[in-house]
Amino acid sequence: MALPSSIKAATALSGLGVIAFALTGCPDPEARFNEFLDATEDDRPMADDGDTGEDTETGDTGGPEGLPDMTGTYLFALVTTLDPETPLQFVTTVDMTVAEDGLSGEADFTFQPLSLDVGSKTAPREFVGDPLVYAGIPIDANGGYTIDMGTVQVTGAANPITGSDIEATLQVLGEIVHASAFCGDLSGEVTSPLQYDLAGSTFGAIRLGDDGSDPSALPIEFPYRCDMVPPADPTFPDLNGTFLYAMVTTLDPETPLQFVATVDFTYNADGTAGTANICFQPLSLDVGSTTAPREFVGDPLCYEDIELSADGTYDIDMGTVMVTGAANPITGSDIEATLQVAGEIVHADAACGDMTGEVTSPLQYDLAGSTFGAIRLSDDGSDPATLPIEFPYRCDMVPPEGG
Repeated sequence: MALPSSIKAATALSGLGVIAFALTGCPDPEARFNEFLDATEDDRPMADDGDTGEDTETGDTGGPEGLPDMTGTYLFALVTTLDPETPLQFVTTVDMTVAEDGLSGEADFTFQPLSLDVGSKTAPREFVGDPLVYAGIPIDANGGYTIDMGTVQVTGAANPITGSDIEATLQVLGEIVHASAFCGDLSGEVTSPLQYDLAGSTFGAIRLGDDGSDPSALPIEFPYRCDMVPPADPTFPDLNGTFLYAMVTTLDPETPLQFVATVDFTYNADGTAGTANICFQPLSLDVGSTTAPREFVGDPLCYEDIELSADGTYDIDMGTVMVTGAANPITGSDIEATLQVAGEIVHADAACGDMTGEVTSPLQYDLAGSTFGAIRLSDDGSDPATLPIEFPYRCDMVPPEGG
C-alpha cells in the first residue's frame, strides 16, 4: 500500500515535532513550518536533482561544500542519569565560521537557560538567569567538537528535576548531525546541591525558526539523545508524542475503551520509516460513559521496537493483557484478553486500524471486527479536562490533517 498523501504532507512537521491536535480546535502547524522553512532556507543543505547531498567518499552530510554552517538558534535539551526523561533546556545560539576548504570550522556558543516547572518539559520555558558563553570552539572535518564548560551555575528555576540551584563541572562532546541538528554526550560532576557523576548524560539540539524567546513557538517534542534526532529530510512523519487511543468491540461498537498512548519514535537512517516504543495507559470510565472520569488507572501496557513500514502500516502482538474494570465502560468488569493490532498511520496526528483476538474473562468472546482510532494530544494526557470530547474509534472517523 502506498503511503497516503496525507502522510507525505505531514512529514514537513517532523523536524520540529510540534503538533498540538484536538477535534475541538487545532493550531496551524503548516503555517508554523512554512515560517521555519523561510527562516532556515540559507542554512539547509540543497542537493541537485538525483543527488542525495551526501559525499559518498567522506560520509559528510554537507556534500561537496563540506561542513554545514550551523549559525543560528537551537533548542538544546540535555538529560542526566538522575532523570533520563526530564531534560534541562536552553536556547543555544551558534555563530559559526567554516574554513574555506569546508573541512573545519570555529563557533561561538551561547546557552540561555529556560525556566521549567518541576517535572515539566514545556512550561513555562522563559529566559531565566545569565547565559553561558563559550567562544572559539574548534569543529573538525567530521563535525565533532568539544566544549569544556568549566564550573557552571544554573538557577533552580531552570531545573525541572528538583527545582534546586545547580553547580556542576561540564564537558560537552558534540557532533553535527546535519544542518539543522547536533547532539552528543556530557560528562562531569554535579557538586551542588549533591555530588553526582554525570557520565552517561546526553543532549540533542534542533534548529528554531526564531530567537527562542517566545515559549509558544518552541517545539513540544524535541530530541535529547542522538537516536531521537530526525533525519535532515525525512519522508515519514515524526510520531513522537502522546495520543488518545480509543477502541471499540462488537460487544458495544459505540462505547470505546480509552488509553493515552505515549510514542517514542526513532527514524531509520534514511527517514523513510522507523521503529517505536509505545505505552498504553488505561483511562478510567464510568459504565456507559465516553468522557468521565478519564483518569490514569492501572498499569500501562508497553511494547518495544514496533516496526513502522514506509507505507505507514504496523502490527503489535499485545499478547495476553489485563485491564482493570475501572477502565471498562461496557460492564465495569476486569478484562483479560489476547489482542493483536493491525494499524496504519493516516497522518502525523492520527492512526487507526483493526484489532483481533479473544476476550477470555469475564466471558469468552471473539474480538474480530473490533476497531480503533488515535489522535494526537497537545499534552501528556493526564488532565481529563484537556482530553477531546469527540474522537475517532474507526478509520472512517479520523479527521483530515490539521482539522
